[in-house]
Amino acid sequence: MDQVRERVEAELENINRVVAGLPAEGSLQGLSSLELASVAALIHNFYNGIENILKQLLLAVGSRPPDGASWHRDLVNTAVSKT
Repeated sequence: MDQVRERVEAELENINRVVAGLPAEGSLQGLSSLELASVAALIHNFYNGIENILKQLLLAVGSRPPDGASWHRDLVNTAVSKT
């Protein structure tokens, strides 16, 4: 269980770094296309961190994370049903 805790804590640290890199609320106006793409990448990284945490927690309770075309949605649904 210590490994799961370490992995989750590492993901949370990454998520915190991503959130710190996001622009302040309401400051998206006037950003260039490149800057908006950077913001989109940060949001994508945030969501990936959440998915990684959910996968670690499912593995910790003996469940396999879903696979297939809809695995992203199924992962969230599975995690919610386990709580």
